[in-house]
Amino acid sequence: MPDLASALTAWLPSQPWFPSAGRSPVRTEVLHIHPFAPLGDAPAEDVRGVVAVVRVHHAGAGGAGVYQVPLGVRSSLPPGLRPPVVAERLGVVLYDALGDPELVDPLVRRISAGRSMPGLCPEQGLPGAGLPARRLRSRPLGVEQSNTSVLVEDRYLLKVFRRLEPGTNPDLEVQLLLRAAGSRSVPRLLGALTGRLGRSRATFAVLQEYVADAEEGWQSALTDLRGTGDRAREDPPAPGGGFAAAVLELGRAIARVHGELARAGGTVAVTESGTARLAAGMEARFEASLTEAPLLAPHAAAVRAAYAAVSGVPVRGLWPDQRVHGDLHLGQVLRTGGRWRIVDFEGEPNAPLNERRARQSVLKDVAGMLRSFDYAAHHGGAAPAAEAVPADRPVAGGAPASDGTWGGARDAWAARHQDAFCAGYAAVAGRDPREFGVLLTAHLLDKAVYEVVYETRRRPEWAAIPLAAVARLAADITRSRSA
Repeated sequence: MPDLASALTAWLPSQPWFPSAGRSPVRTEVLHIHPFAPLGDAPAEDVRGVVAVVRVHHAGAGGAGVYQVPLGVRSSLPPGLRPPVVAERLGVVLYDALGDPELVDPLVRRISAGRSMPGLCPEQGLPGAGLPARRLRSRPLGVEQSNTSVLVEDRYLLKVFRRLEPGTNPDLEVQLLLRAAGSRSVPRLLGALTGRLGRSRATFAVLQEYVADAEEGWQSALTDLRGTGDRAREDPPAPGGGFAAAVLELGRAIARVHGELARAGGTVAVTESGTARLAAGMEARFEASLTEAPLLAPHAAAVRAAYAAVSGVPVRGLWPDQRVHGDLHLGQVLRTGGRWRIVDFEGEPNAPLNERRARQSVLKDVAGMLRSFDYAAHHGGAAPAAEAVPADRPVAGGAPASDGTWGGARDAWAARHQDAFCAGYAAVAGRDPREFGVLLTAHLLDKAVYEVVYETRRRPEWAAIPLAAVARLAADITRSRSA
């Protein structure tokens, strides 16, 4: 086998799931090699599959991270097979095994059947998938995210967690809770794979139902927005109609999931010390964000005031903390057959595992969804090409970067769908999230600040969208304090 460590050091920065922005690896250390094929399974003798667990060291203060890389090993690639190649030396080809159906097949079968492999152990007690006897058809989904998803037989989804941390991944943990609660708002969990990570174990993958013919909430929103642009010069839309009716149902679905998680995972009453810790955490994230996104600095006083106000919120009557989604937005919900399904319960990928597994306020999820409607409304790609807002337009006065009839319709669209979501949520939860003004505003700011940093790192041309939200919220806070 070629020098795996050096080959991966060169290959990893080109992968969409690897957080390479400003953190190019300087050294890769191979921790474990877990074989999963052939082990008596279908692949030919000249095909091997292993899961490499590696620690990647970064320069300076970049630290280190542990990742898994499922690898295929062949003497040569057959015609028609074009997976990402890691290295090719001395008659050996190393490549990403998730792009090879001949290797995905035994991996999925072992997870589904609960059959162990050296160093890898499927979760027991899950129903498995109904797999055909022939070799499974599979293909990686071409979406940019922190993990890799493989579509199997157009019926199942194998989600491979690239970044590994000791303990149970929140995506698996929350799905197990929802399965115990009998939830119908999430795809069915069929199997999972854990594996050795030093002296601990980590979640390597989950196998779940694939929701066919579903449309992502983000795409549904953009489709409706294009229609709104066409209607901007006509009569205003009737309240509660069209996509707003679907969003009302989305609010209901999220509230049902929160209720199921509260029953299955338990709740913890909010205390004064808890709100103080929440405020301190938000402020610490903001102070760290100023280094990477100095455009936030003009709004620092108002943002700090919003977080300081959290410490003084009376805790009596607050929703208790519980397990939540943790990274909820329109890209994490699927619309199919008049129903909504919620997916990807991993939480914010850059947050430490202990934070993602902690009980939190449901307002974190609500704020994430409300921010997503604002994001969609002010995303340039949603506007007609002739009226799209230039990415370099400065944001002034705290208002969204919009103008003219289309800009007004866009602002109204965001407000209408935010109201519909909250109304749907309140219909199931019994209380409207907008009643918790100080806490909701703080969560909205915390999310918008996170988005500014994320876009500054990855898509600078989009950073104006969350920055406008920070400016708008900061202006509201300043006016409120003056009054």
